[in-house]
Amino acid sequence: MSPSCAEACGIMRLVDKRFSGIARGVGTANILGRVHSAQIKIGSLFLACSFTVMEGKDVDLLLGLDMLKRHQACIDLSKDKLVIQGVEVPFLGEADIPKNMEEARMDEPTVEGPGGTKIGARSGAISGPSPQQASSSSSTQQSSVGQAVNAQTTRPQALPSFPPEAIEQLTALGFSRGQAINALRACDGNVELAAGLLFQG
Repeated sequence: MSPSCAEACGIMRLVDKRFSGIARGVGTANILGRVHSAQIKIGSLFLACSFTVMEGKDVDLLLGLDMLKRHQACIDLSKDKLVIQGVEVPFLGEADIPKNMEEARMDEPTVEGPGGTKIGARSGAISGPSPQQASSSSSTQQSSVGQAVNAQTTRPQALPSFPPEAIEQLTALGFSRGQAINALRACDGNVELAAGLLFQG
């Protein structure tokens, strides 16, 4: 959660500064602290969540895999909805996304994804190739997620090691250990970006 969002929600006073520090992944960001418990309304549900308040993000709030798993959330891409405890919440359409978020994405660094897609390094937003690129490359880009991630990994020397928890989060989503490691390598260890990359395959 961004500091401005925490201020707007009136929970800045709940920030535990003992959990301050620096987040490292794709870039770095200052962590101001942690809110151990606050309610968030999603659809008609009120859910208790914990939040890390962090500077340097272009979005007000990101829901992490840990929170989604805790509340047994399901991202249903066929319905284009987030389903939590039987409550279906539709995703925003392109026209509904606030313009300031779109402008922030314009200069955002990206990570190459499968099928010519690009993943925003800070927001996790996924954008596809242009219609001309899609039509010309659709016949040649039929590789699996593992192959796509292998193809984009250009660090043959020292291979980074990743926390076992990060690998377990991705394998719990149904991907192999190799796919999880390759996706983490492609996303510089960012679990959420790696999951988005794998689901795009």
